[in-house]
Amino acid sequence: MFPDDILQDRIEKDITRVSTGIIDELITGGIPKGSVILLIGDPKAGKTTFISQFMYNQVIYGAPVIGILTDVSKYEFLSNSLDFGWDFTPYVDDRLFIIDAYSSRIGGKPKFAFEEATITNVADMGQVISVIKDITLRIVQNANPSFITGVISSLTPLFFESEVKDIYKFLEDLKDLAHRHKQVWILEMNSGIEAPHVETMVKAIVDGIIELKLMEEDKTLRRYMRVYGMKRTRHVLSWVPYEITSTGIQIKL
Repeated sequence: MFPDDILQDRIEKDITRVSTGIIDELITGGIPKGSVILLIGDPKAGKTTFISQFMYNQVIYGAPVIGILTDVSKYEFLSNSLDFGWDFTPYVDDRLFIIDAYSSRIGGKPKFAFEEATITNVADMGQVISVIKDITLRIVQNANPSFITGVISSLTPLFFESEVKDIYKFLEDLKDLAHRHKQVWILEMNSGIEAPHVETMVKAIVDGIIELKLMEEDKTLRRYMRVYGMKRTRHVLSWVPYEITSTGIQIKL
């Protein structure tokens, strides 16, 4: 074994990872703490299922989860998750902190308690990062966990509401927060919606990319995923088939 390989093995062993319960076999056991990961893919490829499954696995593992919902209400999210057997209700406001960024987009109000955290103006990216920091501080003060996970489902509506430069700044701020506090964030985004240079810039900012794709084979749509650009980890670069079952996403190695 060459010296560089020995160093790489030592670095790999020293990295603390967060298990996804979905793609761990593709990424040396999990996502390195202190990472912001982009989950990008075709519409209806299973991105929201991936996000929900990741969140449920985290609360089951005992990790606090911050969820920013921009394209579905809190009620719909909780209800849709039950289709896969993922009952989040015992964990809401205990380990699961869902932040409503959807109601203001459609001119409505949250259907839950008045005191729950909300984002009143999704176009104000400064407000979004402030709410995330406030929830993070509350979690740390109450439980001081070894790590925190978070998701944004999804980034796509933010591009309709906000200036692109503000989203870039938000991503940099979120990455700084994740790096300093050893958080893991997964950000959902539709591919092919934004201009190619915008999509490329987002990919350049984040710490890694999970891509989901629908491909037609023998007149049938099949699902494939790949992982690339993920820092501080070895990963499988080839397209890997997966299925969406009654219990969530299952990869087929």
